[in-house]
Amino acid sequence: MTVVLVLVAIAGISYRAFREGGWLSQGFGKLSDAYMNYPLIALAVTVAAYFAFRAWHARKMRGARHRYFDYLIYVMMAVGIYFIGHYAATGEY
Repeated sequence: MTVVLVLVAIAGISYRAFREGGWLSQGFGKLSDAYMNYPLIALAVTVAAYFAFRAWHARKMRGARHRYFDYLIYVMMAVGIYFIGHYAATGEY
């Protein structure tokens, strides 16, 4: 059951993200607008994201095991339940 829910979540997220007018095209449009309209704020967010990624990567390289991936599976299962429920209620994926 877990595998089915996670696969439904991956399929649903992929469909919503990559379709025409989906999440990625909207997100990149808003991101480029933010960089054009607010370049200093966008630069600060980019630098903060870079340092956050470096800190996360350094912790990962030390071999610290956290329950992050367990929680990620639970979230994906919940998203799978959402997509199944949405499909059952509306008939649209």
